[in-house]
Parts: sequence; structure tokens; C-alpha cells
Amino acid sequence: MRSTSLALFTSLIVAACGGSDPGSGVDAGPNPNIDAPSNPAQRYNPWTVGAVWSYKLTDPKGQIPDALNRKTTIMAEQDVGGVHAGQRAYLVHVEQLTGSKDVFETFAGDQDVRYETIHYADLAGTQMVSTDVDTPYRLKLDESNAHVITGATFSQSFTETTTGSGAGTSNKTENWQVISDNEQVTVIAGTFTCLHIRRTGSSPQDYWYARGVGKVKETGSGAQNEELMSYTP
Repeated sequence: MRSTSLALFTSLIVAACGGSDPGSGVDAGPNPNIDAPSNPAQRYNPWTVGAVWSYKLTDPKGQIPDALNRKTTIMAEQDVGGVHAGQRAYLVHVEQLTGSKDVFETFAGDQDVRYETIHYADLAGTQMVSTDVDTPYRLKLDESNAHVITGATFSQSFTETTTGSGAGTSNKTENWQVISDNEQVTVIAGTFTCLHIRRTGSSPQDYWYARGVGKVKETGSGAQNEELMSYTP
């Protein structure tokens, strides 16, 4: 996980890209008028230090064996550092089908945003491969009233700078669509009423979130599909 080895990836110079008018459906930054519950335990991402989610992970291509009880753990709340110095966020360690990652995510008004991702070749997070820094941030979920209703569409743009493997800087725009704000989903952990949201772009993904629980399911064209097995919020 994040350690002194991160010093190998220095001199991150990133240019932030802005959004347009919020009324157009394109994100222009966190909304200061918060619609989402003020209590984190009632949000779709109920982040708190010590929370753990365990998932069954499967390879969409069927080439890698399934993995059970791969954990997503909120390790601490700390300064992100680098170009985001002064910004506090949750350090989350995510065990993947192959390798793992540390991500820095937090609440920004109604939005749940990511500032940095550190990729590792191993589950424990000791063999660093690359780092992605997103400016101003990468949207993970928008919990504003207008963006958690069936049929809502919106988009967000950001700049991503990668160091290490695949180094480079690119401007990205991700489009979102709410498929359902009241979908029943049954997974190993049980049956939940979920917000079903789809992110389109280079790697389309579908996500199901339950209030007070977190991510229940994820499918798509990415590296893995996920199904919640248990959680300790």
C-alpha cells in the first residue's frame, strides 16, 4: 500500500479541466447545496474508517478463475499529497482479481470523487506498478437529487496523469445514465433495493448501489465483475 515507494512517482504536473454549466448536465464541480444525506451512513457510499466489503470477483472473459472474499477496506483518512496536497480523503485498499490498488476517495458535496489511484501487482500492495492522478477529480457517484432518478443523464470531464507503467496524460469525459433508482438486486450478501447506474465511454460499466450498504454489484467490459458477499460498514 501507499508507502515511501511512492516517491518513485514524483513531479506530477497536471492541468485541471473545468466543466460547463451545471444546467447542461455536464459537471462543473461539487454542488455547495447538498441534497445527499448529511449522515455518511445513509449515503450510497457509506464511507467510514474501518469499513470492509467482501466481493466475489469474476473475469468477464472467463480466462481467470473466480476469486472469493476479495476485500475493499477503508484504511484511514489522510492528506492525498502531491498535486492534491491539503485535500483530505479516505485511503481505500481494494483487492482485485489480479493485484490490488489504493484509491483516495471522499465526499465532495453531493458527489463521491476520486483523486488518485495507485496500482499494485500483488494483493498486499507492496509491488507498485503505476499511479493515476485525476484533476480536478474523477467522479465515482453523484448523489444529488437530480442525478439519482431513473432516466437522469450527466457527464464529467477530468485530466488523468499516469506515472510508471503506461505513463502519459489524457483528457477524459465519462457519461452517466441512471437505469433505475429502485431496482431489486439479489447477490450472495442478500437482496437489496439499489440505484442502478451506467457509465459509458471506453469501458462501459454498470453499478448497483444500496443506501447504507455501498456497492452491491458491478458488471461490464472492465477487468472484473463484482458481487457483494458481506460487508461491515
